[in-house]
Amino acid sequence: MVAASLYGCASTMPWDIERSRNNLMKLEVGMSKQEVIDVMGKPYNREAYTASDGSIREFLIYLTKYTDSGPIPDSDTTPICFLNGKVTGWGRNFYISQKQRYEIEIK
Repeated sequence: MVAASLYGCASTMPWDIERSRNNLMKLEVGMSKQEVIDVMGKPYNREAYTASDGSIREFLIYLTKYTDSGPIPDSDTTPICFLNGKVTGWGRNFYISQKQRYEIEIK
């Protein structure tokens, strides 16, 4: 019973992660931020950056893998990228390419 209680305190359960992975298949380029939240639920994290061309890239970041080993590594997350409130792509490789292409620096 104690283990169940402690497990219940975790903010994201493995079944939530499975649901997030399954819901990634429902995403479409051009979806609005609200449509993504309706499909995916509340994101684990959010980031926004001003790119070298002056545009703002926003990322909603979802947990899509469960590694029970302390801090959550980037490899356990899937970022979804928005430009002007619309999805332009998702996934770790897309996220990295956007940061490189638009010279987004994290300071």
